[in-house]
Amino acid sequence: MPYLQCASCSKTLEINTGEQSMWNKPNAGGDTHKVIGSTICRHCGAGTGFEITNNIIVYVSGKSSYGTISAALSQIVKTLYSEAEMCFRSGAPDAAVAMCRSSVEIALTEKGIQGRVLYDKIENAKDILDEVEIGLAHASRLVTRDAIHNAELMSLSDIPSILSATVRILNKLAS
Repeated sequence: MPYLQCASCSKTLEINTGEQSMWNKPNAGGDTHKVIGSTICRHCGAGTGFEITNNIIVYVSGKSSYGTISAALSQIVKTLYSEAEMCFRSGAPDAAVAMCRSSVEIALTEKGIQGRVLYDKIENAKDILDEVEIGLAHASRLVTRDAIHNAELMSLSDIPSILSATVRILNKLAS
């Protein structure tokens, strides 16, 4: 029986992968030896995302921060980014990347960056974003495109880097 340590209060949680529930069922149509989900700690009520492959826990979300987004961003952008983090902590990696992508696209539009598609908007933001941020934006765009448009399931362990890149891009757009 796999056990997780709550990322918030450090209590031990038992995960029974034999039970089928909303938080621990195998990915539909995916690898039946892989379980991605989240559990709610019965001690403190915090959510902890996890991934189990072949009955081995390969990822548990932690307390680490991906950065603090600027208060200067619009409420919609801050809400979308907040939802990305909540999706991640709830074990929904595909939803997390969709919210990251959406927050960047809305922030670019609010900054007045024109473009028919996200690629064009990123390219047209070269006066605002530096070379590294442009690279991060395109890398995140490609990863999220595969998750959203090509039904390629994301891994929870991929999400922290996307969240960090999103924070950096959003903060630069807010300045």
